[in-house]
Amino acid sequence: MNDSTTHAAPGTGRWVLYRIDDNGNEVEMRRFAERAAAEALMREYERRGHKQAYLVREERQAPGQDSDA
Repeated sequence: MNDSTTHAAPGTGRWVLYRIDDNGNEVEMRRFAERAAAEALMREYERRGHKQAYLVREERQAPGQDSDA
């Protein structure tokens, strides 16, 4: 899968792909600028038959944090 143009720069992505392990721990895998790109990679992992679950979530800003900062 060639997704080099869909990933956001480290720390700048609005959409986050998480892996959820057997104990319910969420581990951030990658950040994306676009939700569709994050969900496409999530579906790719799910197709591979991994035991873990995957989740795409929009990053929440802390109260008072300016999105343009």
